[in-house]
Amino acid sequence: MTGKNGGLPAGEPDNPGGTKNTMTRMKRGIIGLAVVLLLAGAARAGLPIRGFVIDGTSGEPLPIANVLIKGSTRGTSTNLDGFFVIPNVPPGEYTLVVSFLGYHSLEFAVEVRDELMEPLTIELLPSAVKLEEVIYTIEEEEDGDLRESPRVSTVAVDPNAIRMMPSLGAEMDVLRALQAIPGVKSSSEISSALYVRGGSPDMTLLLLDRSTVYNPSHLFGLFSTFNADAVKHIELMKGGFPAEYGGRAGSVLEVITKDGNRRKSEGLVSVGIISARASLEGPIPEKRGSFAFSGRRTYFEPVLNMLRKSGEDFADLPSYNFYDANGKVNLDLTPKTTLTLGSYVGRDNFDSEFGPEDSRFKMGMDWGNTTFFSRLRQVVAANSFLSASASYSRYSSGLFFANEGMNLQDFKNGFTDWAFRADAEMHRYRSHLLKTGVQLNHYSVIFNMSSDIDDLMYVDIDTSTSTFSHYVQDTWKLSSHWEIQPGLRWYYHAGAKEFRLDPRLGIVYLYSPELRFKLAGGRYHQWITLLAFGEGLSAFDTWFPNDGTIPPTYSDQVVAGIERDWENGLEFTLEAYYNDLNDVVMYDATSISGNSLADAFLVGDGYAWGFEWMLQRKKGRVQGWLGYSLSWTKRRFPGALINNGDWFYPRWDRRHDFIAVGSYRLNERWTLSTTWRYNTGQGYTRALGIYTQRFAGVGDEYDDNMNRTILYGERNNYRLPADHRLDLTASYHHHLFGKKAALNISIYNVYNRRALWRRSYDTSENPVEVNDIKLLPILPLVSYEVRF
Repeated sequence: MTGKNGGLPAGEPDNPGGTKNTMTRMKRGIIGLAVVLLLAGAARAGLPIRGFVIDGTSGEPLPIANVLIKGSTRGTSTNLDGFFVIPNVPPGEYTLVVSFLGYHSLEFAVEVRDELMEPLTIELLPSAVKLEEVIYTIEEEEDGDLRESPRVSTVAVDPNAIRMMPSLGAEMDVLRALQAIPGVKSSSEISSALYVRGGSPDMTLLLLDRSTVYNPSHLFGLFSTFNADAVKHIELMKGGFPAEYGGRAGSVLEVITKDGNRRKSEGLVSVGIISARASLEGPIPEKRGSFAFSGRRTYFEPVLNMLRKSGEDFADLPSYNFYDANGKVNLDLTPKTTLTLGSYVGRDNFDSEFGPEDSRFKMGMDWGNTTFFSRLRQVVAANSFLSASASYSRYSSGLFFANEGMNLQDFKNGFTDWAFRADAEMHRYRSHLLKTGVQLNHYSVIFNMSSDIDDLMYVDIDTSTSTFSHYVQDTWKLSSHWEIQPGLRWYYHAGAKEFRLDPRLGIVYLYSPELRFKLAGGRYHQWITLLAFGEGLSAFDTWFPNDGTIPPTYSDQVVAGIERDWENGLEFTLEAYYNDLNDVVMYDATSISGNSLADAFLVGDGYAWGFEWMLQRKKGRVQGWLGYSLSWTKRRFPGALINNGDWFYPRWDRRHDFIAVGSYRLNERWTLSTTWRYNTGQGYTRALGIYTQRFAGVGDEYDDNMNRTILYGERNNYRLPADHRLDLTASYHHHLFGKKAALNISIYNVYNRRALWRRSYDTSENPVEVNDIKLLPILPLVSYEVRF
């Protein structure tokens, strides 16, 4: 992969014609989208009930809330902006039943007349708020999660549930919480990466406010970059996702941050073992919108500085910190139009100096994400919703290692994604929800590596390319029992100069309001490739856009499932899946030069299949879930380098995975939370034996120990011992100077069972020693937060 003249070439940096053609296609797509919208509005038949569902205490839009016409089968769900449309409703008086997880259900009276009404604003109150405060008429029923349109392989996670879960370092972590979902694996307890249904982490599309985030990790992968205080909505699509999402071969994680309280200003300050957090949100004057800001930073430095001054034994301790910040401003341009501006910035910094006084070594590392986005959304015509967004997302990392002015290693990596997207929702007909949109991504990467002592370590890569895509999908309610969602997404890749088509299909059969059967499948393409350096070194993982010398990775997925609800709040989900992986890539460790991805990566195939179940309770004093997954995943690459070209299990293949998550509200002050997880151990390549090389030298003595070579078996042919761990948290809710406060006390790894992470062999000993590296012991943790 390396070479004096430097690595992977630009896809077509000197081809302005290609870029011009892509822009022309994009303009045609946008014009076509606008024409479709205008025709849809002009051809409108009937009158819709439309509006927004919001939080009654803060004014936050509520995504995926259910809106039903009482006494009928008519209904819908809000989109991610809280907007809904029930089209073609005859004139008359109706009662809407509106529900959302964690909120009181609401019955809302509405009258449809012969003229188009303005969008409604329906306010729901959180379950913790007393019903007497609601200004609308409410029937005191059980809080419901009335699902009108079940989605296949989709799990919506309540951010409040994440805040209650025990967590490492008392840091509320979105990605670590998602590892407790059946079908989501972790490579180890010190990694926040998501391995969803056999896919590697790069096969999951990570969207933060619809902007892609790359490599979202702090502390060498130990924590994720998503600040739970800033999050409003989390949705994981484990497979079979619809055509409106593209660019990854595996799964989608959609994270929406808070818009900000539109009623009053409020904030939070929290102090934990390793970091402090703060957030502030509130309305913009004159009711023109809202804002929300949050930040987090570690405070290792004072402790490390104190230790360095305490004696020579600590003089060479490194310096480390990380921080992240989210910001979002919503401007209401008109009652139907909102402009959102937002950003996310996160960074890790590591510095170290060590060695004798006359020959000091210096090492520095830094890595992180920078994301900016803008989004305009508008209610147009009678039945349509339009949004357009532009975003900039960059991940970069760097490392330098020097001794007395000599550069031993200098590494710089930067991946940038400029994106534009336009989407339209059209509720033209009574039984159809049509979505269509266009997307343009321009990728560029800079990868530099140099050394003053080794010319072979010189790499200089500067490449870029673009991908254009367009999708159309229809959610078609055939009857009160059947719903289908066909879709198509096509791509044009400028580097490869080729088109690819992704057909998608989802089917839901509602046998009864409590019992549903689901089926989904499709093809999913991925046009970017990840060069992964391994666990613990994820900060230096490098993304490369496809340069046309290797085919794009794609998967063919099939998912089937069943859902069952009970009146007491229990919900059971069972799903089986098969994922056929094609043209997956792996770094070729023998490559030392080349000018294309084909020279640096091996192209192979793979598959994953299994089943999983989840029993969940979402309301009441006791909430949580039990989950189990049984799965297999394998890879194969041609040639003798990787397992002699035979099938093998990747390290993240874990046969059995059982998880229990629960919280119990004892009273208004105390809440207890726990998680327990059992999973099959990681795969590892076991040594079968050793052989000794003897070299002739001066004299008759030989040093056998220094010339031993290990004979390994098939790749990952054995398993490390199974992992299991229990974590506990007790939260004490009270008031401090009249402000809401909470003290969280956690115990990580309660019974001190340290997981085995790595196994290696020391051939310098006779007999050869087996060395095991174990992970974290029992840890007491504490955090304290105050809301104002």
